[in-house]
Amino acid sequence: MGLPRRPTSSRSGSPIGAGPVVVVMVTLLVGLQLGAVPWRFRRQMLQLQGALAGGAVGLGVGYVLGRRRQR
Repeated sequence: MGLPRRPTSSRSGSPIGAGPVVVVMVTLLVGLQLGAVPWRFRRQMLQLQGALAGGAVGLGVGYVLGRRRQR
């Protein structure tokens, strides 16, 4: 009979994963780059942001409705 083993953890001890950290860093870098964009392109950037937000909402609603129909 040996000593009891300590449970091994697959996490590196960080309370959050690497995914959210990467997303925040990319968002900051893109935001800094967009801050240097001339004013004439701002309207196009806002339109793109609105399209991406609408697509994300549509994807979420479609996912929820699709799961509901499978039941």
